[in-house]
Amino acid sequence: MKKSILAAVAGTLLFATVAFAYPPIQVYVDGQAVSFDQAPVIVNDRTLVPMRAIFQALGSEVSWSEPTKTITSTKDGDTLVLTIGETGLYKNGQLIYTMPVPACIMSDRTMVPIRAIAEAFDAEVDWDPVGYVITIFSPEEGEENGYETTVEAEDGTTVLSFKMDFPRSSSNAADKIQKILEDEAKESAKDFIDDYGEKAKKEYEQKKDGGNSFTPYSYIGSYEMTRDNSEMVSFYGTSTQDIGKSDNIKNCFSHTFNARSGAEIELFNLIADSEEEMQEFWNTSFGTLIDEKPESFYADAKKRLEKCMDEVGYYLTEDGIGFYLPPETIAPNETGVVSFTMKFEL
Repeated sequence: MKKSILAAVAGTLLFATVAFAYPPIQVYVDGQAVSFDQAPVIVNDRTLVPMRAIFQALGSEVSWSEPTKTITSTKDGDTLVLTIGETGLYKNGQLIYTMPVPACIMSDRTMVPIRAIAEAFDAEVDWDPVGYVITIFSPEEGEENGYETTVEAEDGTTVLSFKMDFPRSSSNAADKIQKILEDEAKESAKDFIDDYGEKAKKEYEQKKDGGNSFTPYSYIGSYEMTRDNSEMVSFYGTSTQDIGKSDNIKNCFSHTFNARSGAEIELFNLIADSEEEMQEFWNTSFGTLIDEKPESFYADAKKRLEKCMDEVGYYLTEDGIGFYLPPETIAPNETGVVSFTMKFEL
């Protein structure tokens, strides 16, 4: 039987999260907790951690060049190179990753983007957006899922890359769910290439002819599985597009599936509240976040909120439900996703 969210709110604490406030981040590599001398931080939806601790946890050697501010790490014959303030991550001399957030120095500690580093060493990275836990599995212990493709210039240089990662469910409908996410990724890749493929080629040729460096366009996205049980499977994802502008394009998305049939579940198939009741609830809940940190939102955030109710997304957690608004709906791009979660039995 469907239950009412509004009835549950009366006796349930509402947990709110915005990009600028989050609990301590925990990191595990192959089941072992990683200890840091400086806490991990989130910058533009990407987690940065102290350099030496994460490289050592991944079993790689690392060195630092002070004159060039360059980090070099080697493992199993592979060499990674990245430079403070630069978005390129190089493996064995080839650009393999354009990082939405580059390595930087904070409080005399060199901080590096954990997902980019781990995936460059072919590890699998999972993110729990509820508990703020990052779990990394070495390639021999984790199955990699996702879709990626590239566009090359006439000389073979990669000018555009697309990469979308998603974990595999343990449900009976895992194969069907996997195909849905993969088909969605392929469609997103097609749209990204249609929009920017030729533009990236043209810009590359122009900069090459002028002797200037070119940063490949990139789309980097990932899904995290926020609920996976015998009844329902839920995913929450984010993506960042780097198309040569000063501000990257960010987005977020989610899916919830029936664990037995693989059919996608709409919010109002789960709850008893009407759409009008939910809009009133969202208006109050997001409005509370605006009141708490008004400087982090647009000056007319509440007016914008009234007009973007159809953009509210949802995902399930193990013990509740989360709601979110994409970047730049009621807050600037740097604020990121605005969301809140609540305990709710389904």
